[in-house]
Amino acid sequence: MAVVLALITSVLWGTGDFFGGLATRRDPVTRVMLWAHGVGLVAIAIAAPFLSDSFIFRDLVLGALAGLVGLAGLLLLYQGLSRGPMAVVAPLSALTAALVPVLWGLQSGNTLSPTTCFGLVVGLAAVVAISWEGNLAAVSRTVTRRVIGEATVAGTCFGSIVLLYDQASEGSSPWPIVSGRVVTTALLLGLALVQRKPLTPGPSLGFAVIAGLGDTFANMTLLIATSEAVGSSELSVVAVVSAFFPAATVLWARFTLHEPLGPVRLCGLALGLAAVALMTLG
Repeated sequence: MAVVLALITSVLWGTGDFFGGLATRRDPVTRVMLWAHGVGLVAIAIAAPFLSDSFIFRDLVLGALAGLVGLAGLLLLYQGLSRGPMAVVAPLSALTAALVPVLWGLQSGNTLSPTTCFGLVVGLAAVVAISWEGNLAAVSRTVTRRVIGEATVAGTCFGSIVLLYDQASEGSSPWPIVSGRVVTTALLLGLALVQRKPLTPGPSLGFAVIAGLGDTFANMTLLIATSEAVGSSELSVVAVVSAFFPAATVLWARFTLHEPLGPVRLCGLALGLAAVALMTLG
């Protein structure tokens, strides 16, 4: 069940990223993120009383921390993308996001079956391949230590969200997501006011709404997946499978914008399917 929920998370995250990207073509990033997080907050706050079994203050704190960490990761990712090539930034951040929980699980002493280990390795390769853009040799001169650092720290933030959600109680979902969205929406609103950015909905509102709902409910399914995961070994599987989110983004781009997939990404999609099968069997 945890693997299925992680797959749903990757689809929702990838969908949110795609429509968020479309929205930022029409409006400033701050406005898009503010409305995406605001709409997500309203939706999850309405659903929370009907979905949760308990209301635990500690889990609200964990959710708020996850929201802060996730927002920091997004800002660093956008900063890295503005400075360096997507061919490096996107795969490196996605790979780091998947590796953080895997390394945490390994240091905790949990053992993995050979099949699961092989599936994790294949999955990590799939994450890089699916995220791939362009020719590394052609863009290597624009890669700096700062770009690599921003991408790595962004990925570490995304991977840390999995570990934070794993500490939350199963019955309190989705209240941690609510607290996280309250914090990020407030911060984005403050940032927009400081920067004197327009707060009213722009032409990208429809795309921002889809992006916000996708990202918010992806966090909810990830929260449930981490609670369903048994031990740090299964948590590692959840982390790697949820990191397949670029696959949904590139498939949306392929079928709606008619962007070519390319042989590397096609190989990544095939590796992703093989990795899910291996990790499920393991």
